Amino acid sequence: MKNDEAKFILRAYRPGGQDAADPQFAEALAQSRRDPELGRWFAEQTALDTAIGGKLQAIPVPADLKASILAGRKIVPIRTEPWWRQSLHPAATAAALAVTLATIGYLALHVPPEPKADFSRFTQDITDYLGKGYGVLPRHAHLATTDVTYFGSQSYRMNYRSPSLDDIRQWLAANGGHGDFTSPPGLKKPLNLGCGVMDWRGKRITLIAFQTGRILPQDKVHLVIINTADLPDAPPRGQPRFDEREEWTTAAWSDGPLTYFLMAPGDRRAVGKYL
Repeated sequence: MKNDEAKFILRAYRPGGQDAADPQFAEALAQSRRDPELGRWFAEQTALDTAIGGKLQAIPVPADLKASILAGRKIVPIRTEPWWRQSLHPAATAAALAVTLATIGYLALHVPPEPKADFSRFTQDITDYLGKGYGVLPRHAHLATTDVTYFGSQSYRMNYRSPSLDDIRQWLAANGGHGDFTSPPGLKKPLNLGCGVMDWRGKRITLIAFQTGRILPQDKVHLVIINTADLPDAPPRGQPRFDEREEWTTAAWSDGPLTYFLMAPGDRRAVGKYL
């Protein structure tokens, strides 16, 4: 079960525990225990439901409610006044306002804003994606993000494989990728290639994996391509921008309408031989 499916089911879960034994919730509850991020979301959702329920239960019932109902059992024509003109009990109005303000305050404090899709977020997401999906980072490496849902449904797979750069270009051009990319000089003759077209936070990106030797994953170099216009602070054209992560080094640069992000094993000197 995916997290989106589990969230859809768990939104109907009552915080009092009445649904704990309901088989319709069993799989979603198990998923929330396995996945830390889903578990945190479920805990926050339960806390919000509990808070709203408490506010509603705290609304006092008028002492004359029963008498008022019995006294008004005569048939009267229904008024068609707009809802905003209808009078409300002062206590109910105050309670509804309190619940609304409490909900707004809770969401403001607990719902994180959507990360800005800038160059820093791009490099972090790509590094974590490659580290998690293709094993290019050690198992103990810290990943800044815990999921890759921002890559859409194409995550963790190559769409097309070929030993020919020309084949890769043709496939990308026919499938919405960046077929007009410029391959780094040191990656003109790889043993094998794989590529994919994915979505990153609403932006189209192309991922190309170059196999440069027989030992994997050490002999695999990844190149990610994005439109320069999709990054508000894309690296300038010219000298690549280097960064090190564990035993791997990344290099990023722009060339006209495209921005490139290369990730390869070794230090800056080892990566420089590909550029």
